[in-house]
Amino acid sequence: MKSDLVDELAFSSRLVRVEVLRDAVDYPVTRRSVVVNLSASDAWGQGALPTAIPPFSSTILSGARVTGTLLLVLAVGEKEDGEKSARELGWTDFYGPAKDTPVLLRSSQVEVGEVELDAALVLHQPELPKGTEAFRIKANLWFSPAGTDCGIHNQHDFIEVHTQISGHGRMQKFLDKDHDTLYEDQLLSPGNTNPVPFCLEQDGSYIYPWHQYRADTDCVWLALEYHRI
Repeated sequence: MKSDLVDELAFSSRLVRVEVLRDAVDYPVTRRSVVVNLSASDAWGQGALPTAIPPFSSTILSGARVTGTLLLVLAVGEKEDGEKSARELGWTDFYGPAKDTPVLLRSSQVEVGEVELDAALVLHQPELPKGTEAFRIKANLWFSPAGTDCGIHNQHDFIEVHTQISGHGRMQKFLDKDHDTLYEDQLLSPGNTNPVPFCLEQDGSYIYPWHQYRADTDCVWLALEYHRI
């Protein structure tokens, strides 16, 4: 067993412990954890047989070993009041204190590392120029209580994906900034990552449909941002 570098991230807490593994080889995951592959190549979980963890995907491991270039390992803490815990940890109230806005709490954000990505493959756009570019990865956690629509929006200057850590939620796409125009629902259970980024690249920018996260139950989820360097 070997890992060149294991770091606990700044937003790791009693609510969710978060570690980043770099160049991990047979690293033991002893506690039930969500393992997210941040790199452009397959990672591997080893139990009875080796199991691939493709790029932009995640799984839950316990009592297994993991090998990969750049991984996040997130272990949920004791069952408790998620909103109370997030507020006690100083997570930011994204919409502020107004009573008529959704409860959407955000942890601090950290830079996790850098990767080389081929946008034509990642975004499933074969018409884009082939070849890799450098991206810087930023990560943070979010919390919302059951029944929360977190806000329809369509502006990001990065490639974004989400991983469910606890609870059940969904990523949704809309034809317009209107809940009645919903046209795609991607359900997320713990350990799931939405499989393909929502954006397309156009003239060097990222174009998103109207979209939002919805919390069906009390939820904690991970946001990953890939910023072109």
